[in-house]
Amino acid sequence: MGIFVTKPITNQMHHFTQNNPEGIGQDSVPALLRRVATTIEELGQIEVYDLIMHNEITDDGTDWPSITVYFDYTQPDEPTDDTEDAEDTEDEPAVT
Repeated sequence: MGIFVTKPITNQMHHFTQNNPEGIGQDSVPALLRRVATTIEELGQIEVYDLIMHNEITDDGTDWPSITVYFDYTQPDEPTDDTEDAEDTEDEPAVT
């Protein structure tokens, strides 16, 4: 019986967390959902895998919800942060 080596998983998932600005309306879930929807639209062709809502209580006792969105780009031309060193790191996965 030989040794079996599996191919490493090379997929990565991206994410962002968003909340309303601190102050009046920071606890508005409808406003937060609109902000997240706008951000998703601005990202272009993506596949959303998960949305997780969190709620922080500020020092003054006010709710301050946030939403974390986990996604991946559906197009191969996803944006990159470091295009200058792309030749040196072609085989290395990007960290986001």
